[in-house]
Amino acid sequence: MGNAMRYYEGHWFFNVSYLEWHYIAPGNYEEGVQHQAGDIAIRISEPVAQQLIRALDEGGHIKPRLDERLRAEDLKITHRLLDIIEKSQ
Repeated sequence: MGNAMRYYEGHWFFNVSYLEWHYIAPGNYEEGVQHQAGDIAIRISEPVAQQLIRALDEGGHIKPRLDERLRAEDLKITHRLLDIIEKSQ
């Protein structure tokens, strides 16, 4: 008797054995069973993934994220500049 079937959302993972990014399509899969080669909908080699990332970045499709630490530093600098401008007037 096989394991129960469960619906899984599609997801990407890096396969270190093949040095490839794999995408498993959403669908019903047997619980507790490792995905088979036929479950992989998309395979992208690491060098091609890096080329894609560079192309997306150069095309302006990747927006940098500002973490809270950097945001706090920027706010300190902005407030300091505003203080300097107010004192100079």
